[in-house]
Amino acid sequence: MAELNKIGVVGAGVMGRNIALFFAQTGHQVQLFDVHQDAVTSALDAVGQTLTRAVDKGRVSADDAAATKARLNAASKLADLADCDLVIEAIVERLDVKQTLFAQLEEVCGSEALLATNTSSLSVADIFANLTHKDRALGLHFFNPAHIMKLVEVITAPPVSQIRCDDLVIYLNQIGKTAIKVKDSPGFIVNRCARPFYGEALAILEEGDFSAHQIDAAMRAQGFRMGPFELIDLVGADINLAASETMAEAFDHHPRYYVFNQLKQQVEQGNLGGKSGKGFVTDEADATLAESEQQQIAERILATLINEAASAVDDQVATPQDIDLAMQLGLNFPKGPFAFFAEIGLDRVREILAQLDANAPAHLNGRYQPAAALQRGPIDA
Repeated sequence: MAELNKIGVVGAGVMGRNIALFFAQTGHQVQLFDVHQDAVTSALDAVGQTLTRAVDKGRVSADDAAATKARLNAASKLADLADCDLVIEAIVERLDVKQTLFAQLEEVCGSEALLATNTSSLSVADIFANLTHKDRALGLHFFNPAHIMKLVEVITAPPVSQIRCDDLVIYLNQIGKTAIKVKDSPGFIVNRCARPFYGEALAILEEGDFSAHQIDAAMRAQGFRMGPFELIDLVGADINLAASETMAEAFDHHPRYYVFNQLKQQVEQGNLGGKSGKGFVTDEADATLAESEQQQIAERILATLINEAASAVDDQVATPQDIDLAMQLGLNFPKGPFAFFAEIGLDRVREILAQLDANAPAHLNGRYQPAAALQRGPIDA
């Protein structure tokens, strides 16, 4: 694959500007465009402040920061991206808006330019459905903050050139990212395989035997930096709800993706977490648990995480090894689902899922059915 010298980024929000910053830091000329020109100005100012703080903390030299800023340019129109080798879209998560943008980019960009969407929830194939040359279009799902987080999911959807995708994975790895090739499917790896971390925690909370603080404490005892409710409060209950509803719809409301009322109520009441001042665990509360109770909670959540990851393997989303790596890098999990699986064991995971299935309320009927991969036997990771 020829080196990518010039990068275009469309969308000057937090994600777009940080993607632009990453490529500028790695020696690329970058054109940043937004339909709102003042957004580009604000983004470049914010990048400047980020670089100044990095210099002040000794993370980069003043010369390197100045060189990075010099490689970042404001594009006043889409035509300014005409000679880019790669153009990445990071705009609003609306299918029609993205489709319109890429139709315009196909007219503007050279025939060899790669076109990429940073979507986290939409079908990559649907986004590019109307393009004439789909072989050069793919997904590049960065994680926030994009200039720091290592993981990039490289989303492939036929008829994109697999050779170009493979080359791009290699290239991104060479310039400091950990790129993982992923099949175009709902939620890709991280957003899909993370659902049980939140969802099963909400199922436990719904039963009323344990508090959100206790559930979080049980997962921290397993090495997780934050519990599920701490993460919901950090990101925002509204964001988590939107992701949960998107996944539920994508999987025809299968009970594995059930959207729990407690989460809906948090949003309805405005208790979004840190940004609203009140959330699931923003108050102080006793999280004391017996060791056996901690294990009960943790094993239940881990078993459902393993089952979802196994289902993703069944759907050929990615390999077990790549799923483990993505969950560690994308969500700072201490281990991937299959590493936990190796510790817990197939028999115990099957036993937990069977117990949960036998006691599931009507609205969760079928939630705990083991994935085909778990029914076949152990999974090598």
